[in-house]
Amino acid sequence: MVTITYSPIKEVVIMEYIKYSSPEELVKNMILSPGQPAVLYWAEGVVFYPIPLVPNNERIVDELLKGRIFWSVVSFAAMPSYSTMIAAEKGPEALVINVSRSRVLSEVARWLGEQLKENQQS
Repeated sequence: MVTITYSPIKEVVIMEYIKYSSPEELVKNMILSPGQPAVLYWAEGVVFYPIPLVPNNERIVDELLKGRIFWSVVSFAAMPSYSTMIAAEKGPEALVINVSRSRVLSEVARWLGEQLKENQQS
């Protein structure tokens, strides 16, 4: 018999974030290896690109096992309606995955959306 244990993520730590004025600007500013497709996430009216911290030491691995994940940076922009592709003018393209069914990624998108609203009110 195999034991299955569900251990959900308890916390997402975002160390830095970059707001862009449009999804196209976000795609245009992504640094990609030649031939590497860009894949972005979308939920709650926000498109975003997280860069996870590499679990290359024991302390980070321990935190991951406790349910804390770390993103070194997240780039994001408002995108009210979901679209499967974003193309920057005369530039790169990115596939967009609808992650609305993910509780964690939807919560992250809501938080990022709040950061966009704060910027508009300032």
